[in-house]
Amino acid sequence: MKNLHRLSILYLTLPFLIFLFGWVRLAIAIPLGLFFLFTLWRLFKQPFNPRSPLFTIHWSPSTVYWLLITISWLLLSGIGGYAFQNWDHNWRNVVLRDLMNFDWPVYYAQPESGPVKMLVYYVGFWLPSALIAKFTNWQIANLALFAWSLLGLLLVTHQLAIALKTSNLKAALLLIFFSGLDILGALFFPQGYPTVFPPITHLEIWAGNLQYSSFTTQLFWVYNQAIPAWLVIILIVILSEAKNLWLNERETLRSAQGDIRGQLVLLWSLCFFFAPLAAVGLLPYVLIELVKHTDFKSPFKHLNPAIVLTAIIIFSLSTFYFLANTAAQQRGFQSLAIKDFLAFFLLEGGLLWLILAPSKYKDPRWIVTGILLAVIPFIHLGSDRDFVMRASIAPLFHLMLLAGETIFNQAISRSLRITLYALLLLGALTPLYEINRSLYRAYDYYFVQQDCNCDFSTGPVVKLDQPGIPEKEHPGALTADALPTLKFMTDELSQNFIANVRQSFFYKYLAKR
Repeated sequence: MKNLHRLSILYLTLPFLIFLFGWVRLAIAIPLGLFFLFTLWRLFKQPFNPRSPLFTIHWSPSTVYWLLITISWLLLSGIGGYAFQNWDHNWRNVVLRDLMNFDWPVYYAQPESGPVKMLVYYVGFWLPSALIAKFTNWQIANLALFAWSLLGLLLVTHQLAIALKTSNLKAALLLIFFSGLDILGALFFPQGYPTVFPPITHLEIWAGNLQYSSFTTQLFWVYNQAIPAWLVIILIVILSEAKNLWLNERETLRSAQGDIRGQLVLLWSLCFFFAPLAAVGLLPYVLIELVKHTDFKSPFKHLNPAIVLTAIIIFSLSTFYFLANTAAQQRGFQSLAIKDFLAFFLLEGGLLWLILAPSKYKDPRWIVTGILLAVIPFIHLGSDRDFVMRASIAPLFHLMLLAGETIFNQAISRSLRITLYALLLLGALTPLYEINRSLYRAYDYYFVQQDCNCDFSTGPVVKLDQPGIPEKEHPGALTADALPTLKFMTDELSQNFIANVRQSFFYKYLAKR
């Protein structure tokens, strides 16, 4: 477990270190970076239980299947450009391309007076690949992104298996195929799109602009937020069981509980750096664990100040950077008809949550998950419904964990087991539709079509058309490459990525010029 934990922490902290030295003035970045490295050194000295398993692979048939399935899942996601890319990859690709082609920080305009336009987005996940791209080319950048994503998925699925006390293969299959009952939404609330046939439609949008995305959908559309968020969540779950990680001497365990609290805060701050909306949904679970591991008679005893201060630095720098973009300043509450809310809640996880009640109602994670799934649809942030889709990552992940614990580790009645499997199988149709769409378009590209007839114009692009039917996007091409750069973009969607930062605190006092 020690090596696995260290590798996971390094995976999450390396992008922030790259951001620190790429975006922040060296007079600030150097002392903060040295302190950051000192904190990691102290963290890695933590005494883990030597009997805990290391990150080793035993070459059984199950392990081979786990690797093959995980690699295939990643290939079909479109990451790297080896299979069909959904519409959102237009934005993912252009961010990586601009990180490769522009100096850091990425300024699109920096005049003496007037708007200073900067790339302000959740760029963390791309930074290791973009750094490699600086010295190579676009193809190597995509290969590096694929390899970086694969490492993240292997870390997530392996630790999910540890948390659920099951095999890596079963954990990977649960992550890939866990979803809400979107197929029932498309059947019972029909509209022009999505339809049940052909089985390549995007079932997630059956409720219009309300969506709790399956994990396959998250990987296929917003991998830059999903993979690091999943890794942080599963690390927090494993950290919460201190007795399984640390030596069991009483004083050592008390000290470890202080370190657990520091690491919980550190991990949450890293999630905020990669995916701030996902971090909002994760916060209640972190608070639960902080309360669980706090001795309120001496709450600050054994708490590692270096880890806490590092977490504050990560959160503060991330906040100043993100606040430089005012696109997400619109916030409020969205009214929903009760019938629409009930249909969405029940089909997108609520029914499974209720069925788990008899065995999980005493678990605070079950309570928080239900509250979040019920409240999130009413919250509006920014110009679209991204908050609903991304803040739900943590409660959906915990719902999957609760379901997995019940199926794999608990003695349950035959009727409950059948019911749970039936719901999981119905939900699995959503990721299957996503996978089928990628297979269909990739097969068409590699084996059917003769001539693309695509218009790869290299002139300035100022706007991107709204998405149409997902399976018909960018016909004749695998990759979603409609945007050569964000530099000339002027439409509303591009404002989620480009900001006038002249008056922002980050630009005035922190950013490299």
